[in-house]
This record gives sequence, structure tokens and C-alpha cells, in this order.
Amino acid sequence: MINNDDIALIKSIRAGDATALAQVIDKYQHMAYTLAISIVKNKEEAEEVTQDAFFKAYKAIDQYKGDSELSTLLYRIIYNTAISKIRSRKPTTADLDSKEAIEQDALNFGDNLNRLEIQERKMILKKALSRLKEDDAYIMILYYYKEQSIDEIEQATGLGKSNVKIKLHRARKQLQKELKLILCHELKSFI
Repeated sequence: MINNDDIALIKSIRAGDATALAQVIDKYQHMAYTLAISIVKNKEEAEEVTQDAFFKAYKAIDQYKGDSELSTLLYRIIYNTAISKIRSRKPTTADLDSKEAIEQDALNFGDNLNRLEIQERKMILKKALSRLKEDDAYIMILYYYKEQSIDEIEQATGLGKSNVKIKLHRARKQLQKELKLILCHELKSFI
């Protein structure tokens, strides 16, 4: 569900209201910087990515159709801007035996290992979710991934509030069972 405050702000920005743009920046600045720093791993570059992303979002505001949350659009722009920043970095040369090179290799290895673990977790969770009933999986995705409230899920599904809560509770229990089965199977295949 698209935030009505964001819709009003977007209309004001399109009409040329600079204070509306400032409100959007204030509202999403922390989220933008947090995402940028998690990707570029450098404070100055994260600040630059954040500024560039808000500028790009402002330039693209007329193409925004409102079919997704404003935060979703900003996430995409920030992510793409941060990736572009990483790709534009000039490769540095260093003595392979230098302390800095060894530390950088260790950091890269740690980052890559962390990314691999996150990807593996996502894959296992996706597999477990696919084993749930479709409506249970849908409710779990709305609640945990899309961070929608019980009321928003009630509106999206047409179910009553108590029914949403019950389905959410049962889906959590079933997801836990499915995760145990998958992880047990993964462990056995590993050994």
C-alpha cells in the first residue's frame, strides 16, 4: 500500500515545492545513507551516493507512476548508484606482500564470505517459503519482507484481523518445520 503522505509530497514536488523535497530527504535520508554505507563501505562515498541518489530521484519524479512505495524507488536508485560508485573506483596497485594488501585481501574474503552466507540463507528461506501454502507464504512475505501491518494485510487479503494473526502464527510454525527439514537434509548431504 502506497503511503498517502508520500503521494502528497510527490504531487507537491512536481508542482515545484522545494519544502516537499526537503521533507522527502529528511524522511528517507537515514535509510538512504544506511543502505549506501552497507554497499560502498566508505563514509565519504556513502554520503556522495546518498546525495546523487536523491538528485536522480528528483529528476525521475515525473516518471514515477506510484505503483510501488516511494521507499522502493529510492532503494533501487541508491543500490544502483552505489554499485556504479564501486565500479568506477580506480584499481589501486600495491605490493602483494604489503600489510595493506594482506588486510584488504582479508576484508574482501570476509565480505565475500558474508555475502555467500546471506545468499545461502535467502535461498534456504525461499525454498522453505515455497513449501508453505500459497496464502500462508503470501502473508509471511507481506508481514516480514514488505513490513506491512496486520491492518494492511487485512485490507490486501480481505481476511479478518484475527484470521490474519492466526494464519501468520500457523505459517511461522510451518516455516520453522520446513526450515528444520531443509537444514537437516543439507547437513546430511554435507556430511
